[in-house]
Amino acid sequence: MILDELVQSIPDSESDLRGQLTRWVDEWKRSEESVEQLSYMIGKWHGNVWFKNTQVSNYFWQKLCKFRAEAINGISGMTVNERLYVFGLMHLWESTDETGKLKIREKLRANVHPCNREGHPSSPR
Repeated sequence: MILDELVQSIPDSESDLRGQLTRWVDEWKRSEESVEQLSYMIGKWHGNVWFKNTQVSNYFWQKLCKFRAEAINGISGMTVNERLYVFGLMHLWESTDETGKLKIREKLRANVHPCNREGHPSSPR
């Protein structure tokens, strides 16, 4: 499951909540907050909103738990491209400079070891 699918899993009958979560997620995408902070934020959001239908709320909670298991807890087994896709950051990646890409890598826990950076005394030549 990808982040944008999680948000879109909220049905049209709860479009105000979907719009609210969309704004929160979009803000996260532009911030330097980590995937763990995203997980916390969505959980906190879910605990502080009122769905009109309890079944819809429970369905969203199930989707969130699945997203956490696959994307958050499973992030270490993903390539950078997979992480960009799952968290909806491909467009930001393609439109930013190297400094921005480093921040995105940090956000997605895909840090490059300092010794592998070009110009580092220990980097392979």
